Amino acid sequence: MDRSLGACLARHPVIATLYGPEQINAFVGSAAEIGIVANVELRKLAPVIAALNRAGKYVIVNIDSCEGLSQDKGGVEYLADIGVASLVSTRVATIQRANRAGMVTMQKVFVTDRSTWPRSVKALEQSDPNLVQIMPAPMLGHMASPDLKALPPIVASGFVCNQADVAAALRHGAVAVSTSDAVLWSVDPKALR
Repeated sequence: MDRSLGACLARHPVIATLYGPEQINAFVGSAAEIGIVANVELRKLAPVIAALNRAGKYVIVNIDSCEGLSQDKGGVEYLADIGVASLVSTRVATIQRANRAGMVTMQKVFVTDRSTWPRSVKALEQSDPNLVQIMPAPMLGHMASPDLKALPPIVASGFVCNQADVAAALRHGAVAVSTSDAVLWSVDPKALR
C-alpha cells in the first residue's frame, strides 16, 4: 500500500488531530491514516512517533505546540531524526527550514477577516509549503475561488463538528479536513461525496 501523503489523503481525507499522547490508541484504531501530533512535550515525542510509525500511520508534528521543541534548524533536524516526515507551523522561517530538510510542510493560516488575507497569501508565497491548513474551516465557503485556486492544497481545520462539515469543506476545495473529533476519524469517505 502506498504510504505517501497524497495516497493517504486520497483514501481517507480526514486527518486526526491528537492533543497529547493519550489519544494514540484511538488514532491507531481509527480509519484515519494521517495524524497531526500536537501538545506532546519533547521528552515524550520520540516514543509517540515510534508507536505511530509502527502502526503504519503518517505523522505530521505541530512543531509550534510541542513543549521544549524549538522551531530552529536543530528542532527540524531532530524531528527528521526521530522519523517525522512532515510538520505544520504558522511560522514562515520554520516552513522554509523544513522544506530545505526535505520534509513535507503544512503552513497553518488563521483567516479572521478579509483584511488579513493578503498578508497570509504573502507569507505562503515566501514559505512555499506543500499544504496550507486554513482555520476555521467554515471560512472556505466565503473565500473567492481565485484565492483558493492560488493556494497549495488546502487542509481545512477548526469548527469541524460533524460529517456535514467535512463534506462541505471538501466541496469548497479542501483536499482534507483535520479534526480532534475521534468519531470523524473513521467516517466513511464514500459518505462524503
